[in-house]
Amino acid sequence: MLNYQATETTVNLTFSKKYLNSQELLRFIEILRIKELLSQSQMTTDDAMVLDEELKTNWWSENQARFLAKIQ
Repeated sequence: MLNYQATETTVNLTFSKKYLNSQELLRFIEILRIKELLSQSQMTTDDAMVLDEELKTNWWSENQARFLAKIQ
């Protein structure tokens, strides 16, 4: 069973639980929430790229010793 009803502003989706387990359903909802947040974001692509570099740099600073210890 898969039914949907679309209006100008919303979509109501009804489907059988057999299509998605609980974890998959939560992931689906999470994806929709992320899409909603992104649609409201005023961040530019350049802002996102700067943030991406900052996050990678910080992550590496915090984790490099753990990784390098495994190859030495």
